[in-house]
Amino acid sequence: MSSSSSPSGGGGDGNGSEKEGNSSRPRFFNKKAKSICWAKAETVPGRHPERWRKDAADNIVCQRFANCLGCLCYEYDHTIPYSKDNNLSYELLGLLMAGFREMRIDDVSRVVVMSFDNNLSYELLGLLTAGFREMRIDDVSRVVVMSFGGESVAENCQILQSRVNRSKSNKDEVDTTQMKGYSCDIKFTDKELDIVEMAVYGDVIRPGNLCRCRTVAEMLGKYKSKDSTAACKLPQSSESL
Repeated sequence: MSSSSSPSGGGGDGNGSEKEGNSSRPRFFNKKAKSICWAKAETVPGRHPERWRKDAADNIVCQRFANCLGCLCYEYDHTIPYSKDNNLSYELLGLLMAGFREMRIDDVSRVVVMSFDNNLSYELLGLLTAGFREMRIDDVSRVVVMSFGGESVAENCQILQSRVNRSKSNKDEVDTTQMKGYSCDIKFTDKELDIVEMAVYGDVIRPGNLCRCRTVAEMLGKYKSKDSTAACKLPQSSESL
């Protein structure tokens, strides 16, 4: 039986090299974050968990198909977008951190104008106007995330079918129904997934079907392998896969 692929070896978020972006706030997930992200995704019943997972929209994806656009392809997505529409300027954040009660009237006017210019959400504006000194630590964390977007860490990572990820883009709070609407309108049977797995990995590992692709020499009886795993067969053969 051949070994399965490691989930940390493939993937990306479809936007370039992991080395790009601010070094203090990397744009892309590193290998460790990707590995954890893959591992926490829902498993596909009856299929090898290092080869197959379900994305956040319940689409089946194959670990080897990272950053392509097919219906079994996937990308690593920031659950809270890395770049948000309400990114704050440092000047606005500094003013808001002080809280309205300590502001002069001209500072309050500046905050109102800058808030609309930055498309600031009412929730974030409400948190910030209270001032950091009166916030609980979890509110402070929410402010940071809501101000500057999500971080490239495992806790903010999900796998998404590539088409879903490209459609989601930097939109926040996209629900499952919307993501399913972005998904490929096709569902694969177990036998079809077996064919893909056989083509990609050279074997199939699942309950009820454990097989490998044998060589021509083996099938002609010219070579006998120590691996006695049954030979995989295509559906059009006399025996179904």
